[in-house]
Amino acid sequence: MEELELVKRMFTEPRPAPSVLAAGRERVARGTRPRTRRAAPFWAAGVALGAVAATVAVVTVGSGGSGDPATRPSIRLSAAQEVLSKAASGAEREPALTPRPSQWVYYRFAGYDPKRKEPVYRGEGWQRLDGRQDASRVGGRIVVGGPATPEPEISTPLGAWRRLAGLPTEPRAMLAALRDAPGLPPGGPASADERAFAGAAELLWNSPLGAPPKVQSALYRALATLPGVRADRAADAVGEPAVGLSLPHTEEILFDPRTYRYLGGRLVSDGVQKQRPQPPAGLSPAKRRAWDRWAGDPANYRVPPAGALVSSRLRPVVKLVDRPGSR
Repeated sequence: MEELELVKRMFTEPRPAPSVLAAGRERVARGTRPRTRRAAPFWAAGVALGAVAATVAVVTVGSGGSGDPATRPSIRLSAAQEVLSKAASGAEREPALTPRPSQWVYYRFAGYDPKRKEPVYRGEGWQRLDGRQDASRVGGRIVVGGPATPEPEISTPLGAWRRLAGLPTEPRAMLAALRDAPGLPPGGPASADERAFAGAAELLWNSPLGAPPKVQSALYRALATLPGVRADRAADAVGEPAVGLSLPHTEEILFDPRTYRYLGGRLVSDGVQKQRPQPPAGLSPAKRRAWDRWAGDPANYRVPPAGALVSSRLRPVVKLVDRPGSR
């Protein structure tokens, strides 16, 4: 009965004065006012270039209904995704090219080939876009040569550029097309994602001029959707600073860490899978065919120690020119 008496008294006692109610409301407001939290510095997010897995971290802030802005997910990019995002933005700003078969591509190249007496090599060369001629500097002179018969179009700089230009820009369709890229070595990456990444690496290398800006940007954004892409920031064996992106069992795609421009590729052993070295940079089409015949021998596949550099190839400078000798 005590509870009933309390209820009766609540309704029979006079109403509190407005000033008393206002003071009570203020005390309640002070007791429930949310505390502000100091934002963490940007470096506390832990996004740094190094050997880190490219996974998307989705962080939900606050609590409440689905319409509350505080509950919207905040997506933090991994190091690899950040590199690919910046590479995509940089590619979009590149001028669109309209290359002609009679034009040439000039490139400076460098690389690492453990079979050579001097494993680190550098040089420069020219190649006609239709693959009919190539040129190099010998003793201060430009020496022009070329195959007796035309190369298959896909093997030429212009043919590779056209194949890239024809790729779809929607990410899923792009990845599907990359899985069927020509030139992937037998016994290479097994998973669909690894084949797509390896296909991108091969096409990018085969086309010194890259691809039209929108396509190249779309290619990088498609690669950023692959789970498990890793970033490794370290100078390449030739001394060029580079950021390498890779999946397990694939070569690294190398980017300039300042401009995020594509540089080339690097193959590092996982200590488990047999590896075939990459074709060295600067090979003429005829020498490339000879190298492919040599490298196709199973005896040339080996399992280096984990972390050992198998090969690397870079083009630090690439330009479209009208004649050999031009830079």
